[in-house]
Amino acid sequence: MDSPKELRAAIVENRAQLQAALHGAAACWETKPAAEGDEEPWSPQQIVEHMIGSEWYFTNHIAQACGAPALEPPAVDVSSPAAAAATATRVGAICDNILRHVSDADMLKTRELRRFGEQSVAWMLNTIDSHTRDHLQQLKAASGD
Repeated sequence: MDSPKELRAAIVENRAQLQAALHGAAACWETKPAAEGDEEPWSPQQIVEHMIGSEWYFTNHIAQACGAPALEPPAVDVSSPAAAAATATRVGAICDNILRHVSDADMLKTRELRRFGEQSVAWMLNTIDSHTRDHLQQLKAASGD
């Protein structure tokens, strides 16, 4: 199992990759790519909104699993790539203020997640990392990279 420190480093790296990918998304920000299969594709704007919201969602549950109060939902502005970059930075800082306190002992603490059932802090940290990496690939594909 990765340590909290290793997972935080991966999450920070994913955020840096998101910032870089936002530059390539400007020309097609609100454009959905052609559908492949049964799922409706998302525009880069929708992907980034989901990525930011998901990181906050899991971080909020990590905070509560570790005994902290629920976080105040952030305002998410993805009206443009520049606004999304600013929002990702601001929400990332909010998440960092929680995630930097997660210890090895916290990794086994659990919380009931409506959609995912009872999950550990370790699972949530790993999910932030893997989920963001998956959507980074989706963002790059939707942006034509």
